[in-house]
Amino acid sequence: MAKARNTIENKAFRLKKRSDFLRLQHKGVKQVMADFILQACSSPNDLPEIRFGYTASKKIGNAVARNRAKRRMRALATLHASWMRAHTDYVLIARKSILLTPFNKLAGDMPAAFLAVHKKLDKRLQTRLKSPPDKPSLADIKAE
Repeated sequence: MAKARNTIENKAFRLKKRSDFLRLQHKGVKQVMADFILQACSSPNDLPEIRFGYTASKKIGNAVARNRAKRRMRALATLHASWMRAHTDYVLIARKSILLTPFNKLAGDMPAAFLAVHKKLDKRLQTRLKSPPDKPSLADIKAE
């Protein structure tokens, strides 16, 4: 059996634990599109790999519909692997319309979602790197 060529096709680099999904939900950024939601967050401990997760809730439909939605999302991620950044975790969340939308439209929306998420991540990083203004401590105020 041949090895996967990139990390997206390799199951070892998929997000599987609930804690990883919750971390992205609470600490990451998201971009809502018509047919899916893309969430992104920097990897814990700066793992060098790109990790990707997929989720489709019961709102999508029965198991057959959810599996079809996840297959479409995996194909999107593989197709747009060049847009992904190292040291970043991504989650694609299916919306009900993903089942009816032509794949070409989904493929056209992915780059816009990646650009928006990366812009939000960069903005968040810039605000973290800025040093807070020097405020006097309570001990300094009492000493005066």
